[in-house]
Amino acid sequence: MNHQRDSLQDEPGVRVKAHPGLCLGYGNCHRFAPDVYELDDEGMIDVHLLEVPSSLALQAWIGATVCPERAITVIGPAEEHWRQRQRAESAATNTPNEKRDPSL
Repeated sequence: MNHQRDSLQDEPGVRVKAHPGLCLGYGNCHRFAPDVYELDDEGMIDVHLLEVPSSLALQAWIGATVCPERAITVIGPAEEHWRQRQRAESAATNTPNEKRDPSL
């Protein structure tokens, strides 16, 4: 059993606070993080406060970052934390004979 990997999976995620009054319906949050951000029938963000699991935390950060109106606030560890976590998980699952994606 890989304890490092297990501890990463058990890590708490982030909270997302959306400010619907600032949303102008660009839809970038949903485009980049469809598993996190839902839009209503008019294309506006359809959440106010959301608990996001660690497996989707990086997506939550990306979706918030691409919002041109800054209508989304992520509360929790910074985006870089989740990028490092993703790289660590990827390295733990790769075998020496597998080719790694250099962009990770």
